Amino acid sequence: MNSETGKTYAPHNADEELFVFSDTPRYALLKGGEGSGKTTAGCIKALNRIQRRMSGICVSPDLPHFKRSLWPEFRRWCQWDKVVEEARYRGKFTWEPHQPFLLPFLNGAVIYFGGIDEPGSWEGPNISWVLFDEARRKKTADALKVLDGRIRIAGPKGEPPQLFITSTPRKHWMFRYFGGVGPEGIIELESNDPRAAFKSQARVVTLETAENIANLSEGYVEQRALSLTAAEIRVLLEAQWEDIEDTENFLPSMSLWDLCEGELPPLGPKEPMVVAMDAATGRKNAPSDCYGMIGVTRHPTSHEDVAVRFVQKWQARAGHYIDYNEEGGPIPTLRKLCAEFDVVQVAYDPTELRSVVVDLNKENLAWFFEFGQGKRRWEADRQLLDLILQRRITHNGNVDLREHIFNANRKLDADGRRLRIIKREESLKNDLAVSLSMACYEISRLNL
Repeated sequence: MNSETGKTYAPHNADEELFVFSDTPRYALLKGGEGSGKTTAGCIKALNRIQRRMSGICVSPDLPHFKRSLWPEFRRWCQWDKVVEEARYRGKFTWEPHQPFLLPFLNGAVIYFGGIDEPGSWEGPNISWVLFDEARRKKTADALKVLDGRIRIAGPKGEPPQLFITSTPRKHWMFRYFGGVGPEGIIELESNDPRAAFKSQARVVTLETAENIANLSEGYVEQRALSLTAAEIRVLLEAQWEDIEDTENFLPSMSLWDLCEGELPPLGPKEPMVVAMDAATGRKNAPSDCYGMIGVTRHPTSHEDVAVRFVQKWQARAGHYIDYNEEGGPIPTLRKLCAEFDVVQVAYDPTELRSVVVDLNKENLAWFFEFGQGKRRWEADRQLLDLILQRRITHNGNVDLREHIFNANRKLDADGRRLRIIKREESLKNDLAVSLSMACYEISRLNL
């Protein structure tokens, strides 16, 4: 129980519960937004291990951060009657740590507390577990490597050693070690990934700030978002893997897009066309407030190039949402396209549209292709940029498509070879740009 609020701990979801109460795998990361309750979860996990007589380490990236974050949270949740009596004075609100210290418990377990300002200074203790809070603040993986070497003692019942991290994400060494890993293990692995063995023994759970609204002031998430860019919202509130230090406009200049404008002959009924569609919401788990649909073909006079043949955007008024099935809406429009033209594939972002496609598939309307938003999207967005820079795409100057291209920023991956289209600001829409990327990738990939 929290000594200040009187509340008892309750996991926000099943993944967090697994993170807190499972002793495997060896490495576990709970990446959470600001105020998501990630540090609380880490403290509960540490105390659970202590109750089972397993000694460990609780550290922050430095002593000042430890004093104002991890230690106050641990103090609130610690059962001080389980601590050796001579050390209980540390549980007082007025006591503050000024150096690393040891907290002994009546059952014989101990916790080493402090800031890991100098990783090498923590070489020595042999323990069963480590809690590393806000690891993102460390610029290198040196602290992780030292702490990993300390967890070498199994628990009284053979419980395996474990290192668990609670942190807002940062796409530096943390991503190299934990990127592509989910609650059940590896989701996506690059070929020849040097951290493949590490990732095979890792779990990553994500906790968004919005999931902890019951423990935050009213309207906190909305108020916090007012001062953040779209990229900062994704990292600081939604706990996504993204660098917020180095995004830039998708196109260096919109004149590059304008140079691709040109005349195209009318689309023939037997000309193979790929359609792609993307939808977005202003808030997660809300109905779509913007929907983009793009149709592309091979260029009629240059087979290796792409021609934009169809563009349509649906955008709801503030406080409203899109009715996919209304007259002139996305679904009737797609049916009309498939009836009048040779639509060989409909690529879609499953994030918002999977349920829609399930119903459409029953009609045998077209081949619906779930376009993965991981590695495939990175490659597609890079390819779209190249098509524009090389003037290998032709469009008719559609103003909505131009606006969505203008609204797009790009984010490079770790090695700089691939990029991802992201919103320049949270309030701006770029669904047509994403749809264009998916459509161009598929028309180029398919043997048409």
